[in-house]
Amino acid sequence: MHSLFLTPAYGILVTMTEDIQILKEIEKAAALCEKQYTREDIFCVLNTPSTDCPDIDVEKQICILKLDTINSQQEADLLVFHQTNHHGLIREACSQKINEFMKKADICVFFQTKEIHDTLLKAANDINPNICRAIIEILPYVNDKNYLLDKLYKRFDEVFEELEKLKRSNWYTKKLFNLYWCLEALHALNPPYDKRIENVLSKTSKFKDYTIREKTAMVLSALVYSSEVLNNIKSALKTDDNFYVRRYSRDF
Repeated sequence: MHSLFLTPAYGILVTMTEDIQILKEIEKAAALCEKQYTREDIFCVLNTPSTDCPDIDVEKQICILKLDTINSQQEADLLVFHQTNHHGLIREACSQKINEFMKKADICVFFQTKEIHDTLLKAANDINPNICRAIIEILPYVNDKNYLLDKLYKRFDEVFEELEKLKRSNWYTKKLFNLYWCLEALHALNPPYDKRIENVLSKTSKFKDYTIREKTAMVLSALVYSSEVLNNIKSALKTDDNFYVRRYSRDF
């Protein structure tokens, strides 16, 4: 039986075995941070399947953070491959690097394929809000925004349908976050007028959760066009009970 003790920093009970394992992992991560990697070393690590080496996830995260540039489409594809369906530490490191690289004109060209754009939209709905923010921030650097918007409007339809099914479920709140980040993505893409935006905002403006109405008002405040439908939504949000919703209505 493992002995138990109280850790002063966090005030939680952990087994001594678990504590020792954590210390070993910290020591391993520190050693990897100090290790010098060539570009060949970095891409060799990234090319190693996690299934073949379960302990490689920490090293992949560190290698991604040490990556200083992207020189080819193949390298960009490999980096983006790790943005989804991988450990959270890897996904967050990827999002930071993709954010950094896409802001550089000479590197951004490698992130313009439809496959990469599909991954970016998926990552914009990650469970980790840090990843969502980092990815949504660079959506304006995508050249084919029409492609992204078509995919995003379809994603809205999916989320609305899923929320309808989950109304009485504990999963409803989790799915609501997907809608929140979809609205953030819509705002980042600065969409041109489209009947689909009227449809989306008509629905989101009526949600009980104020954060969804707030993001609806945020999207509306940035639009440089209007319509009868959009004006009606603005009028309703101007008198919303919530301060955070009304603050954006000042810009209508």
